[in-house]
Amino acid sequence: MFSDNHVHTQYCPHGSPEVMEMYVQAAVKKGLTRLTFTEHAPLMIDDTVPEKDSAMSLEDLSAYIKEGEKLKKRYQHDIDIRIGLEVDYIEGKEKETEAFLRKYSSLVPYSILSVHFILLPDGTYFCIDYSKESFMEKIDQVGFDTLTQTYERTLHKALSLPFGDVTPKTLGHLNLIQKFDKAHGRKVLLDWTALLDKVSENHYRLDYNFAGLDKPLYGQTYPSAQLVSQALDQGIELSHGSDAHHPDEIGRYFERSVENG
Repeated sequence: MFSDNHVHTQYCPHGSPEVMEMYVQAAVKKGLTRLTFTEHAPLMIDDTVPEKDSAMSLEDLSAYIKEGEKLKKRYQHDIDIRIGLEVDYIEGKEKETEAFLRKYSSLVPYSILSVHFILLPDGTYFCIDYSKESFMEKIDQVGFDTLTQTYERTLHKALSLPFGDVTPKTLGHLNLIQKFDKAHGRKVLLDWTALLDKVSENHYRLDYNFAGLDKPLYGQTYPSAQLVSQALDQGIELSHGSDAHHPDEIGRYFERSVENG
């Protein structure tokens, strides 16, 4: 718990302009022993959100890696810095994603595999966590059950080693579909036990993501405390992450972890 393994940077278009070194300094100040940068990898589809700001551009990727490596050397006596990515599992784009990951295979061990986009029955992609308004509108268009069941099916695909030996083995914010729970008031009825079984079977870790505590329509960690306890009972490894998009968010709320009671 002395590491933060889910951290973004100024290369995130929807993040803050604070440079990577400021995140490192914040981590050192908080006494962390390890910091893992996991910037959003370039998307394999056209971004579906209005601002087109879901992920880092391919043009920025080399600069991100280079800056991270410099900081790794500069702060080697103060903190262990690792450079990874937050990679989107996008159904239908497995070959393209695998080719990308093979090209940047050195980043894979420190990367997170997340589901932000789901492929709907009409063949369009939808970003599940963009906004309350877009989520509620999509419920009206396709139905709540379609959204949640598609998300569950997509998670199972992401947990099935879709990119072979270059599949990132940390699954990001397992229950992100619940981000707007208090807006729609429905219960998300996924088979969480089956999903955790898949996590265990294929030796994934879970991103224990504390950003959800700051989401007003959710207000819990991803996964929830109950799911985290269940995962621990199954021997599933957790990877603590702030999902920081600003240096002030490094290590946020880690003291509230299930392990601390």
